[in-house]
Amino acid sequence: MTTTETNRITGPGAVRANARGGSRGIRRRVTALALGWGFAALLLGLWEVAGRADTTALLPPFSVVATELVDLITGDALMTDIVPSLARALAGFVIGSLAGVVLGVALGWWRGLEPWCRAGLEFLRAVPAPALLPLAILAFGASDTTRIGVIALGAVWPVLLNTTDGVRRVEAGYIDSARVYARGGRAELLRRVVLPAATPQIMAGLRVGLALSLIMMVISEMIASSSGLGNLILRAQRLYALDQMYAGVLLLGVLGWLLTLLFSAVERRALAWFYGLKGQDR
Repeated sequence: MTTTETNRITGPGAVRANARGGSRGIRRRVTALALGWGFAALLLGLWEVAGRADTTALLPPFSVVATELVDLITGDALMTDIVPSLARALAGFVIGSLAGVVLGVALGWWRGLEPWCRAGLEFLRAVPAPALLPLAILAFGASDTTRIGVIALGAVWPVLLNTTDGVRRVEAGYIDSARVYARGGRAELLRRVVLPAATPQIMAGLRVGLALSLIMMVISEMIASSSGLGNLILRAQRLYALDQMYAGVLLLGVLGWLLTLLFSAVERRALAWFYGLKGQDR
């Protein structure tokens, strides 16, 4: 490489090009953020207009629902309904995720287990978790433990399937090279090579499992429950307290959004090396 070529790559021109690229990336993110918030504001504005124009009282204006939402967050419902619901959803998610990762790694790494487990797993996966809720309540009672178990059962499948597939998709040549140059046995190879390579797909399964945990949390609280957001929404619908019903639904959306933001932050930190290899800025 000549001196001229070296200066072209590392000189002031290259620095200016990198700065321009960084500025364009920032502008793209700011534009995307502005468009997203603008679209959300447009939807809420349309909700407000439609609610004020409604003559059936079935659609309260957004301002009325927002006021009721503030009352829910600052009132007794925070400790009697909101916090217990979040605790159940997160407990079920953690239990289901741990089970999914452990079983997925086992099925993906030791492929001889698949013939023994496939029939049972396919049967359980084909049965919707909400359909098992009445049976679980009948067998174990309408307790928090039962609801957490049903939430975990709903969250386990995307994590299990993605983990299994992620472990199996690690290239054989990559594993063979690691066997040559890395020290330790199969457990060390699994910990230091296979699991990091499968982490992006595991995180994708965890993201889906988190959303399913919220769904299963609401469903489990609508059946034989005296507390929780699901029970609050159902109770408000039965009492025709539509302001509170819509506020409960809106609160679920806000909680899901906040949990997604938190999960995305954890994902970016855990997969910083992966996005660096791909040349992506997340």
